[in-house]
Amino acid sequence: MVRDQKSGRFVYVEQMERRRGETPWEYARRSARREGQIRDHFAGDTLEVIVGWGTGSVEEFLKSYPEYGPEGTYGESG
Repeated sequence: MVRDQKSGRFVYVEQMERRRGETPWEYARRSARREGQIRDHFAGDTLEVIVGWGTGSVEEFLKSYPEYGPEGTYGESG
């Protein structure tokens, strides 16, 4: 996920899944390569690349990591 730090909005989201026959090691290597490509593509002072392992959506990620949510929502119960 890529988030604009000024607005707090997510500008890009991608979910990777393990390919059929792919070993966990191959998946981890492919994921790390893809993360590097995304970091290179979205390099900038106001953009933040966030890797949320094991989450299926932005909403799920924000429930797991509320500190990345909109300003003022950190620590609030929902």
